[in-house]
Amino acid sequence: MSSIIAAHALDAGGCRRDIAIEIEGETIARIHPATAPADDVIVMPAFANAHDHARPMPPSAVGAFGKPLELWLNRLAMFTAVDPYLATLAPFARAALGGQAAAMVHHTRPMGLTDLPTEAAEIARAAKDVGLRIAFGVALRDQNPLVYGDPAPVLADLDPVTRAEIEGHFLGPMKPIAEQIAVVDAVAERIASPMVDVQYAPNGPQWCSKAMWEALAEASARTGRRITTHLFETRYQRAWADRNFPQGLVRWLKDIGILSPRLTVAHCVWIRPDELDLLAEAGCTIATNPSSNLMLRSGIAPVADMVRRGCTVAMGLDGQTFDEDDDALREARLLWSLQAGWGFDTELTPAQVLTLALENGRPALRAPAGGRLAEGAAADLLIVDRAALEEPPVDEVAPIELLFARATRRHVKGLIIAGRTVVRDGRLLGVDLEAAHKELAAAYRAGLAQRSGLRAALPALEASVARYYGARLGCC
Repeated sequence: MSSIIAAHALDAGGCRRDIAIEIEGETIARIHPATAPADDVIVMPAFANAHDHARPMPPSAVGAFGKPLELWLNRLAMFTAVDPYLATLAPFARAALGGQAAAMVHHTRPMGLTDLPTEAAEIARAAKDVGLRIAFGVALRDQNPLVYGDPAPVLADLDPVTRAEIEGHFLGPMKPIAEQIAVVDAVAERIASPMVDVQYAPNGPQWCSKAMWEALAEASARTGRRITTHLFETRYQRAWADRNFPQGLVRWLKDIGILSPRLTVAHCVWIRPDELDLLAEAGCTIATNPSSNLMLRSGIAPVADMVRRGCTVAMGLDGQTFDEDDDALREARLLWSLQAGWGFDTELTPAQVLTLALENGRPALRAPAGGRLAEGAAADLLIVDRAALEEPPVDEVAPIELLFARATRRHVKGLIIAGRTVVRDGRLLGVDLEAAHKELAAAYRAGLAQRSGLRAALPALEASVARYYGARLGCC
């Protein structure tokens, strides 16, 4: 049995003063008024990151800054394959230091140095060493590897040397649908545990054929396994969907059985009100990613309208936070800032954002009940240094106001996950993040020589891709 005695205990239900929280095993055993002096901290449930990719290093390190998603994705190919344990140890460590207890890993870029179950086992080992809960989404795709549609116009724009380079990097063969789904089962058999949930993770409607979606609907219904995917992240995806599904993409997904409480859809920046109603009716989860949507020039998702319409909305960091540091505290503040409403109109309150960020993502990750400070809830707790947050002190300010005015990862004093202390006094226990970053950077620098041809080809590809989408939307 361990205990936390805090001057402030905060969750979406409000703030309590001078509280003792007793932890037994992996759960909160008892909450009661403190009988000893309380530390000047805010204890709150830790964040549940409902959509992420566990990116080893900041994408800006390979020239991806300021690019829309459709160019940004190709830039990520500049990262060469490295040890998967090291590649995920770093983002998992950043996640813990940023206040996360649980995170989705939509594993869209396997290293490929071994078979995927073996790679997944190394990723699960990294999560265990940090102490993080994860949902591991096995990426699935079978179409449109370069653009949303026939790549011939893009390739025709390129000189022969550039075209050969691009074809070699992006247009390789894809595995049959049944074989891809079978890999998910093999990964689950290898790594599934109370701390690791394995999910089907189709990359998105534009990257998966109708046959794949139909197969996934059947597989999810049969196994009970969750599905996580991207939906309407950019206006170019919206335009593709409207061309290819004139009857309505979301309506079609409902008709084939994809929409259910087992489904998480990320982004939904360009979604329409009637489609939100279908997601709400089916009990799907929407993972909103405000930093990523801004950094990749995708737009601002209609989160307040999602909530009004009864959608279950959770917060994700998408491996692309505003400062590329996996800071969940800053992400929650940004989410509120974008969705609070203007002037005297109130759309979302800080308390509602806490519900999205702390509670709603947990079922999407198959994490045990939590997100509120309650007896019997999972002991996934974040301890924020209130004294540092208030500096310099003037008047007494409500902890939730301090949190949404100033809090960042530098105010994280402690993190407990499943009853295990992962961060103490602002330091991650058992993992040397600085050393991991140095080793990763050295590996990626060494790998740049393997990407010299791609580096030379990317500017021409990006210009051609911009023309491709501009011609199909009217502007770019």
